[in-house]
Formats: sequence, C-alpha cells, structure tokens
Amino acid sequence: MALDLTPSKGVFPTRRIIVVCALIIMLSEIATFEILMVYPAMPAIATHFGTANVAAVVSSVSLAGAVVLPVAGKVADRYGKKRAILVLGGLFILGGIICATTDVYALLILGRILQGGLVGVVSISYALVRDVIPRRYVPIALGSLATGVGMGAVVGPFAAGWLIDAFGFRSVFWFMIIYVGVLLPLNAWLVPESAVRTKSSMDLPGAALFGISLTVIIYVIGEGSGWGWTSGTTLGLLGLGVALLVAFAIRELRVSEPLVDIRVLTGAPFVCTVLAFGLISYMMTAHSYMNPILLRAEQVPGNTYGSGLSALELAVWTAPMGLMGMIMGPLGGYLAKRVGARRVLMTSGVLYVGVMLVASTLLTVQWQVGLLSCAAGCAVGFLHSSNSNLVQDALPERLGGAGNSVAGMIGMLAAGLSVTITGEIMAAHVRETPSGSPSAVFGDAAYSQAYVVAAIVGVVGLLIALRMKHGREPARGGLVEDGATEAARDGSDVPVKGSAV
Repeated sequence: MALDLTPSKGVFPTRRIIVVCALIIMLSEIATFEILMVYPAMPAIATHFGTANVAAVVSSVSLAGAVVLPVAGKVADRYGKKRAILVLGGLFILGGIICATTDVYALLILGRILQGGLVGVVSISYALVRDVIPRRYVPIALGSLATGVGMGAVVGPFAAGWLIDAFGFRSVFWFMIIYVGVLLPLNAWLVPESAVRTKSSMDLPGAALFGISLTVIIYVIGEGSGWGWTSGTTLGLLGLGVALLVAFAIRELRVSEPLVDIRVLTGAPFVCTVLAFGLISYMMTAHSYMNPILLRAEQVPGNTYGSGLSALELAVWTAPMGLMGMIMGPLGGYLAKRVGARRVLMTSGVLYVGVMLVASTLLTVQWQVGLLSCAAGCAVGFLHSSNSNLVQDALPERLGGAGNSVAGMIGMLAAGLSVTITGEIMAAHVRETPSGSPSAVFGDAAYSQAYVVAAIVGVVGLLIALRMKHGREPARGGLVEDGATEAARDGSDVPVKGSAV
C-alpha cells in the first residue's frame, strides 16, 4: 500500500516523504548506471562483437529515449506517472536480458533501444515528485534527485570495474537487470501515484510523425560522415526529417488534443531553459564519453595521454565526481529556493567550461584527474538541480508529464549529438588501428579538439542562461496557477512538524 504523504492533524509525515524520495531517487539512478556502467565496458564490447562503431551502444540509449519520452510523458499525464515508470522499467528489464545474452551486435543495439525508455525516468520522476510531495519540500527534493546521479556516478564505475574485470562485460547488464527488478516492486508498493490526470486522447498520427522525423534526423547524423555531409543522400534525408518535424509541429497546433502543447512549450521560460540545459549538458556527455577512453588507453609513442587504467582503477581516479555530485545536488536545490535556479545553472556552466578547457590539456596524473573530477561533480549536481527547478516553474501542473518529458528529450538529444559529434571529431585523428583489433589509436588532437568544441557549445548555453529572465526569483516548486489549490497542497495553513512513518 502506497504511503500517505498528506498532513494529518497539523503534522507533515517527513519520514514517509524521505522514504518515498529515496525510492524514487534509487530507481532514477538507473539513468546514470545504464550510461556510466557501460562506458568502461565499451572496449570489451568492441572486441567481442568485432566493431569499431561501439559508440552506438551508448548513443542508441539516449536517442531512443528522446523518441520515446514525449509519448511516455503524454501517457504519464493521462494514466499516471508511476504507472508509466513501471511500464518503462519492464521494457528495460527485457532489453537488459537481450543485451546480456546475445552474440549479435544488431540485437545488442535493439536491447539498448528498449533500455532507452528508462533513461528518461528522471524526467518523469521530476513530475511525480512535484505531484506527490508537499510543495514546500519540492525544490530541495528535486535537487536531491541529482543525488541519484551522483550516487550512480560513484557506485556505477566501481561496480562496473569490478564486474568487468572479474566476470566480463555481460555482468554489467545482469547487474542492472537485478537492480531494476528489485526496485520496481518497491516503487509499485510504497510510492504514491500522482492524482493529476489529463483526460485526453493520444495523438497517434502525431506520435508517428514525431518518432519518424527524429529517427531519420538521428540516423543521418550518425551516418553523415560516411556518406559525406554534402552528398545527395545526406541532404535529402536530412531535409525529409526536418520536413516531417515541421509537419508534426503544424499538426500539434491544429489538433484539439495534441501530443505536445506547442504553445505552452514554446514560451520563453521553457524554451530558454531546455536550450541552456541541452547545450551545457553537451559538455557533461562529452567528458563522460572521452574520459574513460583517454584514461584506459595505453600510452604509445607520439601521444602524451594514456594511463592504461583497469576499469576498477578508473573508478578510483574519477570517484570524486560522483561524491561531489551527491553533495551539490541537494545544495543546488537549496540555493535554487534561496537565490533562484538560474544562478545555479550559470554556476554549472562556468564550472563545466573550465573543466573542458583544463581537460583539453590531457591530464594523466591521478591527483590532477581527481581535482578535475571534483569540479565536474559540482557542475553535474548544480546542472541537474537547477534544470529540474527551472522546468517545474515553467510548466503548469497539467503538463507536468509531457513538459518534463520534452525537457528530458532535449537533454537526451543533446547527449546523443554530443557522443556522435565527439566521435566524429575523434575519428578525424585516428593514428592507427592495430591489426586484429577494432579499437583505434587516436592522436592527442582527437581529445583536445573535442574538448575545446564542447567548451564552445557550453559557452553558447551559458550565454542563453545569462540572458534569460526565467529563474531569477527563488524556486517555487512548480508554476502556481491556483493559489487556493497550491496552499491546500502545501499544507501552509498547518504547522510543519515531523512524524514517524
């Protein structure tokens, strides 16, 4: 039976609130696990499947999530956010079983696509927290969801390092299957379902247009370098994808029950937030993608980088990032409530630009890598806590699921593009491909240039955050549309006290 979080006799059930938040946070960690735990396994996956296109093992997750999330958000608004999370969790387990058992690379990618839906669990969780947690706790609770990202960044690499070194890359997928398999029933049992519902039909033609358009655009981005960026195939398919996306937007403006409310989601507060977040998070993904490859590589004559770390040693070197993310997530939520989430986002952007520029020097000394990881962890915690609060304060409650899903989709598109573009930059600086190995040896410029490009992208996001008016006021835990309703949900007419579960 789900825990009751409503005030009773002037008392807030704070321990129940903590339990519910903890369960949501722990399940949300899988969004970090399914990326960071797979990065250290990529060299082994490349060798086992005999492919150099191993980046698809990660980018397919982000890009599949970007396609699925808007539909999942609409379903969450109509049938319940917890129910949507549970369904996505079931698909994740199915995809994990495929990944853990197949010897066919195409099936591995299919399994990762099925897992991709749950990478957006954080976005739907934001909306669920907003709906079920008393409003006065929401800004800090949203910041605490970044703790899940930080915990995943600490536990994930250590668990992956030990599992990969001891049992091989498949053990990473079995770990994630068991993890989600344990947490899904607990969330189903104890976490309350959102009472917010949007009684509307599903725009299936719109969903098809949206999914096809994104799939075409993403496919072209992934294959464009092989075809040639100015070839007829590349330009033709890219034009088709953009045309379908425009047709989707036109349809959504005309139908009575759209998949995505374009008018609300194109408002300046929401648009500026997701653009700034997407561009700044580009740096986060680029760093997460390159850092393990750079540090695990053996040093070869002519290169200045390469530490030859094992998967477990890599986790030791980069653990400060996760630890700082765990601390800075709740702190970022608190600061958003005190001084406004925009300043927290800008701090994250400044930190990450600095991380990119320093990382472009290709550090190979443990204490230097550790300090850089600390700075990156602070940026991660502030990035997620500020974004969650900015999105909530830009959306009416009725669009919580759909709006958060669109915001998550933009973030995952940025992540997928970051991996793809970073991979393209690195591929232009391949020095050699050892005989019998799909793994390439990159020159120094592969990493230094990719880091500088990421910094430039991040500066654009930082400039957007600097100019936007949204988020200058203290975070409110959601856009206030009905004062009476909000006061009742917040329990502001009763004293705030603690109680036992």
